[in-house]
Order: sequence, then structure tokens, then C-alpha cells
Amino acid sequence: MSVFSFRPGTLDDLSELARIEKAVHPAPWGEEQFKSELDKPYARVLLLTDDETDTQIAAYVVFWLMFDEAQILNIVVDLPHRGMGFAKKMIRQVVAEALKKDIRRLILDVRKGNTAAVSLYQAMRFTISQIRKGFYSNGEDAYTLVLDLDLNGMPEEVSDF
Repeated sequence: MSVFSFRPGTLDDLSELARIEKAVHPAPWGEEQFKSELDKPYARVLLLTDDETDTQIAAYVVFWLMFDEAQILNIVVDLPHRGMGFAKKMIRQVVAEALKKDIRRLILDVRKGNTAAVSLYQAMRFTISQIRKGFYSNGEDAYTLVLDLDLNGMPEEVSDF
């Protein structure tokens, strides 16, 4: 079994990120959306890649670190790598980076119909703060989820995953 580690995304990763997006999302981001995030000083694009070649992207997360809040914009595990705990690992990494910046809150939007993701987030202590009607381009509603962070350390339920 391959070992996977985090690294920042680069312009060289754009085509592979767009390919994965098309495979997993009903309204996928294109290369330009990823490039736009790479250009923002407050945005982070973190990839989980295989240690052997550093080219096989198993998962990625795009998030912002701004003021006292972190926001996950996009979190994806590629189809062949699902069920391996990579989504939890990525969320823990975002929490760790947020805590380093003294950020107190992590927020994200998730498709209301994505029950697997909603269950994962709720198990990690995210709470639903609102429902955004017709939030996605296909008209689907979104839950806005919030995780309050303890500046003394990672919430126990998050670190246990």
C-alpha cells in the first residue's frame, strides 16, 4: 500500500485536479478556478500525494485562512482512494493550520444531499449553522457547517480520527 503525504498544489497540478473534479463533482471546478485560488495570498491548495512519485493525487483541499476564520471551499477524495480516511486526514490538517494562525472557527458548505460528507463532518463536531437555498449551480441546497476551534489544541473528536 502506498504512503501519502501533504504538499502544496502547484500550476503543474491543474490538469489532474480538473480531471479528478470532473470524475467526482456534479458541478466541477475547472483549471482556472484552481489557478485563481493558487494566486490568492490567503488561499491554500493542499494535495495528498503518493510518497513514491509525488504525482498521484489521492485527495485535495482548498481553503482560506482569513482573519479569525478558516473556510474550506473544496475538499475531494479521488474515487479509487475513498474509504481510506483521507477526508478526515485533510480536515485535521486544515484544523492544525488554522490553529497555528490562532483561527477560532472553521466553516464550509456541503451539498445537502451529500449524506456521507454531512455525516463525516457532524461526527467531527461540525454543526449546521444555516441552510442555503439553491446555493449550488444546479439549484441544490447547501448546509453551512461550523466547527469552533479550541486555541489550546485540536478538538478531541477531531484529533481522534
